[in-house]
Amino acid sequence: MRPVFAVVLIAAFAASVDLGACGDKFLRVGRSARFRHYAAVYPARILIYTPADATPAGMKEFETLLRRAGHKPVTIATGTSIPRALAAAQYDLVIADYSDANNLRSDVQLASSRPELLPILYKPTKAVEAEAEKQYACLLKPHAMTKYDALAEIDRLMQLKRKSASAS
Repeated sequence: MRPVFAVVLIAAFAASVDLGACGDKFLRVGRSARFRHYAAVYPARILIYTPADATPAGMKEFETLLRRAGHKPVTIATGTSIPRALAAAQYDLVIADYSDANNLRSDVQLASSRPELLPILYKPTKAVEAEAEKQYACLLKPHAMTKYDALAEIDRLMQLKRKSASAS
């Protein structure tokens, strides 16, 4: 009777515990233990400079995605003063459309929190994409990435930022 009770007890325990993350081959960095959503390796405070052609629903979805991953996004409208927004709070990262990124670069570099700039490329030509890849270490490419790839790119940029901060 005791062996049967032990087997039932072990089976009940195993059914109630997620064993998917027990071995390192099952645990993927950047994913939660139950693989339901992306968990940011480097949670960041993110300022999103809304692209002119962005829809409110799309921006809300993007903010929700970032929050679920563990980031703290703040969205400002196109035309808002970036220096004023960067002075009001400390940010790790500024996400902007590639067409706006070059104009914002000097303002972002002068900010006291020294945020990184992450451009978004919406369906670029090959020439524009090649130029952007030369200028920036990381890019968001919605036409070529899944939402999890985009979150991984944010983590990659935050990792590069930490490495450069520790080197200096």
